[in-house]
Amino acid sequence: MAYNKIQDNFWIDEKVRSWDFKTRMIALYLLSNQHRYSEGFYRLPLSYIAEDMRLEQKEILKAVQKLTEASFIKYDRENSMIMIINALKYQPLQNINHCKAALNKLAQLPTSPLLANFIRQAEKHNSKFYNFLKKKSKELKFLQEVFAENKGHDSKRKNGISTDENKGLQTEENDSPALTQALTPAPAQTQAQTQTNVSQKEDIIFTNREFKTDDLKPEEELCCYLIELIEKNNPRASLPEKDPSDPLFKKWAKEIERLKRLGPVGAKAKEKKGYSLQEIRDIISFSQQDQFWQSNILSAKKLRKQVIKLENKMKSSKSNASSQNTDMLQELYLAAKEEEKENGKK
Repeated sequence: MAYNKIQDNFWIDEKVRSWDFKTRMIALYLLSNQHRYSEGFYRLPLSYIAEDMRLEQKEILKAVQKLTEASFIKYDRENSMIMIINALKYQPLQNINHCKAALNKLAQLPTSPLLANFIRQAEKHNSKFYNFLKKKSKELKFLQEVFAENKGHDSKRKNGISTDENKGLQTEENDSPALTQALTPAPAQTQAQTQTNVSQKEDIIFTNREFKTDDLKPEEELCCYLIELIEKNNPRASLPEKDPSDPLFKKWAKEIERLKRLGPVGAKAKEKKGYSLQEIRDIISFSQQDQFWQSNILSAKKLRKQVIKLENKMKSSKSNASSQNTDMLQELYLAAKEEEKENGKK
């Protein structure tokens, strides 16, 4: 579990105070949620926010648009990627191990034109990290393409103002320290690099424009989540594309939908044994964290088939952890009482 650092002046920051309450809460969520990387660039489908915060989709869209207009974030909705604009300014990566860990995380992210924006932020605020990425771009194709794109972008910039005729004038991002607190660096992970096609237009990044309502269904988002975790643990596993039109993906989504509506294999609707979206997500997470189950749960069908065993094992693990904590507290208490007795005798 990561510990998220947020400055205590967040609530009194002038820009934050200008937002409505829900927008402030969503901004705080973006700074502290469990999906976030300390560098401020990570994947976050809007449905995750809605599920975690128990908010309606339209409320999420409204807040994300406000935060985009306020230069707090950039959001690539097509690929569900978010960038907290000034994160690297207030929590720069200082040592080589953090830089390596950040590179590993970048390599795992979906293709997004926001990567070019992120590297420009590194160049502006974190020269050590930027030079590290530039050096690595000689051997990593997805970085080569981005640095080539940024080189062309830099030739169009004058005095901090973009003159790209397709985007008009755009001044430097607003600076607000309380908005850009970074987390402790996440541990490095291993996986094949994702090639980034930076030739895509950045018009899918929301800057003062209306949103569409074509997000994935919650069951499809859970499918994507399961696919990502399996891929991290088992890079050679046969997995569907994260695309609702993919035939195999449709089958996986159907199993997740049945798990939510019916429950385990063989259950009937009238028995009401279905699982909530959060319960399914928790079980998916556990299945890919447990050493035994991560090599056995390699599909949505297998997840549903083994869901009872997974649920029982998950509850047992939590119970054991709680019991261990209780035992430890009891030992500390008895040791303290014994020490009091010894001090009393002296």
